[in-house]
Amino acid sequence: MNRSFFHAVHTCKTRCSICGNSVALEASKTDEQGSAVHEECYVGRTIAVLAAQQQASKISANRLLQIELVSPEMQWPRW
Repeated sequence: MNRSFFHAVHTCKTRCSICGNSVALEASKTDEQGSAVHEECYVGRTIAVLAAQQQASKISANRLLQIELVSPEMQWPRW
């Protein structure tokens, strides 16, 4: 039997839910929804999500700080 034919028949592949390329089931990882993913795709997506969350929390913290720095007396003119 030809080795490449044997390998092709006995290697199950599916699509990575992140990039859409094929991934061998034996080498795939599983994401939160139970879908097959490449390890590199999963790590990259996780880092991107965490970076976005961190950036959003910094923006929220800066806005809160700006609000706290303005005292109530300075917000409205006194007549």
